[in-house]
Amino acid sequence: MKRETRLKWVILLNIIITASQIIGGIVGNSMALISDAMHNFSDVAALILSLVAIILASKEATYSKSFGYKRAEVLAAFVNSAVIIAVAIYIIVESIQRLQVAQSLEINNELVIWLAAVAIVANGLSVVFLASDAKHSMNMKSAFLHLLSDTLFSVAVLGGGLAMKYYGITWVDSILSILIGIYLIATSWKLLWSSAKILMQFVPEGVNIPEIVKKVEKLTEVKNIHHIHIWQLDEYTIHMEAHVDLNDDLNVSETHAIQEKIENLMQSHFSIGHITLQFEHGLDDGNKELIQ
Repeated sequence: MKRETRLKWVILLNIIITASQIIGGIVGNSMALISDAMHNFSDVAALILSLVAIILASKEATYSKSFGYKRAEVLAAFVNSAVIIAVAIYIIVESIQRLQVAQSLEINNELVIWLAAVAIVANGLSVVFLASDAKHSMNMKSAFLHLLSDTLFSVAVLGGGLAMKYYGITWVDSILSILIGIYLIATSWKLLWSSAKILMQFVPEGVNIPEIVKKVEKLTEVKNIHHIHIWQLDEYTIHMEAHVDLNDDLNVSETHAIQEKIENLMQSHFSIGHITLQFEHGLDDGNKELIQ
């Protein structure tokens, strides 16, 4: 089954879960259920965004979009993780407010328990559907995190419903919601930062520019390498561009062998797959390793 098809089934499941939990949360007066429904609603939007990103990323480059939509999935991962954090903050704030009046709330524990159990099954199936794709795609990992956190959220809601039913602890509903909100922020922050670094064109982790300079300048033909820019187009491809000042004034055809040497160095040591070099000789253009 293609990942697009799996995503469509997961979207349908989450729409059903969201609708049932919103109704159940209102009828049963459960903040935990409403919070879970809010998170499920964000999941639906996140999953649709992930699906659109997959479709866009497969499109070919055009004259007006020379890179195509290669960053669509990274952008989806950034938006999805940001949404998780925003929803988590909302859950924490609402739950703190509910704690102040917890004893006066009448919560339909039976409804909470049954709806939480249904959500666990549906979200669990969704997690299984996307587990393999999450290992290879930042976009799919963001969708997977949505669903995994939803499954855990539903487990907590179920536990809270059971505690309220058998022990009469009404505040457990809000406490669990706060703990889950904190967990969502913690799990989503790393993905948010990772996708942000790609969008901001930061140098990828594991790529050390001073080390690159040292290795390239060991080549007998090279005087120095400067004006270096290294970035990720998407989560798989690293690009590099630089100026290379040569010791001798060579013909263009004679630089091909040097180009190959540098490319082999970059690919073997830093996994840089797309390299653009401008060869120079005797130019006084600053020769700084980095330049804006």
